[in-house]
Amino acid sequence: MDGKIVGFSIAIIVLLIASVVGFYEYSTASGSLASLQSSYSSLQSTVSQQNKTISSLSSEIASLNSSLQTYKAQLASAEQNASKYANLYMMYLSMFNQAESNYTMYKQMYQQLLSQISTGGASYKEGAALDTAFKFWDGIAIESFADVTPYLATNFSATIMGTPFPGTYSYSSFNQTWLSSFFSNYETVYFYTTALPTITPMNNNTYQISTVIQYFVAPTNDPIYLQVFNASITLTVQYIQGTPLITKLTWMGNEVPPSTVIAGYPSQHALAQWTALSEVLSEINGMGAEFPGQVTAQYFSPGATLTITGQLPPGLMNGTYSGLSSIENFFNTWDNYSIFVMEYSQNLLPNGTAIPLQVHVILNSTNPGMAEVVANDTPFMLFVNQGQPGFPGIYDIHVNMVSYLMYNSTAGEWQIVKQTWTVTQVPTMSDTVYYNLNTPTFNVIGEQTVTVNATQGAILKVGPVMTIVKPGTYALLPNGNMSSLYNFSLILLSTQAVLPPAPDYNNLTPTYAFAFAINGQISPAYSLVNSTKGPDPAITVVYAPNTWTSWTWFGGKFNGTTYVGGSYKFADHWIYGNGVMVNTQFFKPVIWIFEAGETPQGPVAPQSSVQVSTVYGLTPINAYTEVINSQQGGVIVAGNIITVVQPGTTISTPVGQLSNYNFSVVFYAPQNVTSPESGQVPSLVFAYAVNGNVTFSYTASKPFITIITTPSMGAQMWTWGSKNGMNTYIFHDPLLVGNGVVVNLSFVKPVPWVLTLPEIMSSSTMT
Repeated sequence: MDGKIVGFSIAIIVLLIASVVGFYEYSTASGSLASLQSSYSSLQSTVSQQNKTISSLSSEIASLNSSLQTYKAQLASAEQNASKYANLYMMYLSMFNQAESNYTMYKQMYQQLLSQISTGGASYKEGAALDTAFKFWDGIAIESFADVTPYLATNFSATIMGTPFPGTYSYSSFNQTWLSSFFSNYETVYFYTTALPTITPMNNNTYQISTVIQYFVAPTNDPIYLQVFNASITLTVQYIQGTPLITKLTWMGNEVPPSTVIAGYPSQHALAQWTALSEVLSEINGMGAEFPGQVTAQYFSPGATLTITGQLPPGLMNGTYSGLSSIENFFNTWDNYSIFVMEYSQNLLPNGTAIPLQVHVILNSTNPGMAEVVANDTPFMLFVNQGQPGFPGIYDIHVNMVSYLMYNSTAGEWQIVKQTWTVTQVPTMSDTVYYNLNTPTFNVIGEQTVTVNATQGAILKVGPVMTIVKPGTYALLPNGNMSSLYNFSLILLSTQAVLPPAPDYNNLTPTYAFAFAINGQISPAYSLVNSTKGPDPAITVVYAPNTWTSWTWFGGKFNGTTYVGGSYKFADHWIYGNGVMVNTQFFKPVIWIFEAGETPQGPVAPQSSVQVSTVYGLTPINAYTEVINSQQGGVIVAGNIITVVQPGTTISTPVGQLSNYNFSVVFYAPQNVTSPESGQVPSLVFAYAVNGNVTFSYTASKPFITIITTPSMGAQMWTWGSKNGMNTYIFHDPLLVGNGVVVNLSFVKPVPWVLTLPEIMSSSTMT
């Protein structure tokens, strides 16, 4: 083989080897490239995922940075608060240490008090136990569970022997049975102890209290039948958790007549007799006064009968009058037939001796009772009216009158259920020998005399008449001297031979009279005057209807018991209220004769209604309102208050003057106010209101005359209002105090007042 072939062969072999090697390297490189491409893709995915992670981490880092800033701010605030709390802690620690010190001091004081109670404080515990007993007895009189049960322990027991409601009671049965029966069976209750209670210590915490108590009660179904329970009572009072409570009651009771426990107190029969007699005498008086039929017959029952037989004047008829309207018609006929009637209110014997009417009463517990009133030979002298049969003429008739009455517990009064008349006529002269028909004569039937100090004034009351002598009132004597100390009398008088005043002869009927006397003299030569000798009238209040008026009478002589002669001078002017008439003009000691008419003699201010609101911390509970005409004035009767708005009283307000206005008496609860001073307790809280306004910005041109019926011993009056933003007492008001009445003559503003009584008196035992 030549060299070329060998060389070519070697070249071919070399090329083959090179190609094999190149193919291998290519194959290897190609595989590596694929692997690298796969790794690249994987890395690319990883990088993408890491980028997302980095982005998320960046967001979280930003949020964490924000939170970090917030936490840094909160940390700064917390560091500031920590400093403040540290200061507060030190302050409270100091307060705690002080409180702990106070506790130690108070504990020592408490232990000292315990020691005093266990040794020297026994009298205090006895007093508290006795106070609990009286509150218990008073709660029974008040008839209030809330005023009894708080003083009873839960283990309370009671043994009641005798009257009322005997039995053995536990706490619950005593409340539900005994107290409930007592409260429902009796509507008015009084109590008092006959002697000071005795207190016996049983141990340091238990006391036994014994006494005799007398309860005056009026049965609900028969309030006129007054009963007295005489009870020997023993109470056991025990201190339970520091509070004195009654654990045991022993009651031994019996009923006794009122006259056995109060000397001179009338018996039940006497009370009933007086009531029945009063009603029959009222009928006889109504016939003598010629009252309208419904007034004369007011005490007859709706189904009553009146039977009349005998010798009647020709204008009147015998017969049986059945039913109230028929009886009223008979008395109307009697009234129309007679222009004037005189009668005796007592039986008259043939020799002229007057004897009382006979009264017989039967009472029992199941039926309230019946009564019989016998009036023998009651004379009536009838002066015949013009146009009637027998005019002009006088008939003298004697009536044997027998009345039968029964007590009506529903109406709360005795009523005539049957009455019989047996009538005879007698010659007129047979009676006039005993009765004065010619000379006017006034006999004293009631009198009160007081020594008046002009700086103090006085209050006098006789029967239905009350007179107020104002402070600053002097007596002007006939010699012209003015006396600051004088005797003043209020006198009631009966009338004889006193006819109606001529101008009203057919319209008015004299009833009775009253008079003033200065130093025992009834004479116009004397006067009540002020410090400048000007007239200073007394204030006279009379319980009477507005069909009554009066006429002034003088010119006669008075010997101390009888006034003889004189004549009518002029008619009087009165201010009228509901059942009350008031005069503010009488300043001479003369006689005034009450005249009864058939029609109103003066106006009564009409009632009204206005809204009164809460003022000065006082919430109204009741109000009485009337419309006042300033020219006429008015009398407002509100509960136990009589208020006189004098004629000519105008009201000045911030926007003008009122001549016609609503005037109110507003009542508030005494619990609305505090005690003005130690020992004085609010008893009555009231205000005046003008057009519903209770305000210090209104002023009256004349004082309101204020008359209050109340326990009067130690009574005081205070003005209530706002001071320095607080509701409190403003003034201590002046009072004129009488027996059972207080009067104020200085009130000119419609504002609140508080009547207070001594603490011992204000604990009322009456419901």
